Amino acid sequence: MRKAYFDGTHRTRHPDQTWEAIRPLLMAYGITRVADVTGLDDIGIPVTMAVRPLARTLSVAQGKGATLAAARVSGAMEAIEAWHGERAVPTPEVRAPANDLGLPYPVAAMESHPGSLVTGRTVLDWITARSALDGEPVLVPAACVRLGREVHGQWRLHLPSASTNGLASGNTRAEAVGHGLAELIERDTISTLTGGRGHGQFVDPDSIADEHCAALIGRLRAAGAWLELWHLPNRFEVPVMSCYLWREDQPALLVSGSGAHLDPQVALSRAITEAAQSRLTQITGSREDIHPAAYRPAVHRRPEPAAGPDVGWSEIAARHATGFATDDGEAEHLAARITAVTGQPPLVVDLTHGLHQRREFAVVKVLAPALRYDARHVIPRPIQEAAV
Repeated sequence: MRKAYFDGTHRTRHPDQTWEAIRPLLMAYGITRVADVTGLDDIGIPVTMAVRPLARTLSVAQGKGATLAAARVSGAMEAIEAWHGERAVPTPEVRAPANDLGLPYPVAAMESHPGSLVTGRTVLDWITARSALDGEPVLVPAACVRLGREVHGQWRLHLPSASTNGLASGNTRAEAVGHGLAELIERDTISTLTGGRGHGQFVDPDSIADEHCAALIGRLRAAGAWLELWHLPNRFEVPVMSCYLWREDQPALLVSGSGAHLDPQVALSRAITEAAQSRLTQITGSREDIHPAAYRPAVHRRPEPAAGPDVGWSEIAARHATGFATDDGEAEHLAARITAVTGQPPLVVDLTHGLHQRREFAVVKVLAPALRYDARHVIPRPIQEAAV
């Protein structure tokens, strides 16, 4: 479908239209509130919180955007995605070890818990995914898709793990798939920064001419925030950006955000708004894995600036000129890039199927064997690439 909205993202419908479509459905997915929490901070970048008290995972989802309408839809859809990951996973069709199934990928290449004991001989439940390239059916472990923890009386191995990485929604199925593919690329790229080994290019914030992103940067600077923007070159040749944000009212925290999209302006917008969302996550305490040190009063200096020369935004934008007018074209291109790099096509599990099918939106889980994923929520600062 042709894209119709371009303010900080690419969508086939305006956020107001999406909100009108999903608002009557919120209670069906256990969402009791979608709250505007922007005012708990004074930066002014919109952030919302969708509350789902009976969730099998986190009971709070957050959304962000350049406008309140976009942030409201973002938060609600993130909660709806998680509901589908918990409750709409297809019934397993096969229970068998991977070695008996003739899979086109090694099961060990799927995302798994650290120290996973899964091998090709491990008996698993399997569901059908579809190749993002040609739609061919491929079996995948249900444990890679199903979210949440349920009480049981049996000892189990560390199975392939299911995270929200690649879990995505959209106004159309293609829009959801494209979003999931971009997230997989983003997380794979960010994982290379672990251990201080990853390289990037420090971007001069004053060189950004895009009005939307420049306005977001203006809000941060008006609030007295320190920020750093990075372009993260990667093996997929897709724009991936990260943003680091510090302010003296939370001196122990250097929060971060990242984003990926074929349009570098969208990738940058996502990184900036996610960093602002990360601040509000710390303020609200809405995650159980926040380190107590984040709330201890202390005297901290602002971070040392990146060493080495920065790069102008026009150079980054010129390097990434691929774009598509439709959501289908974008999803197909991203799937082809992942396939070309890994030798394995991404696999899509449709979570809005059968009784869960909706005309208002689509939810999918996208899996990509051999891609990297670091589950930690901190994005290490990159090492400045040498000038060329």
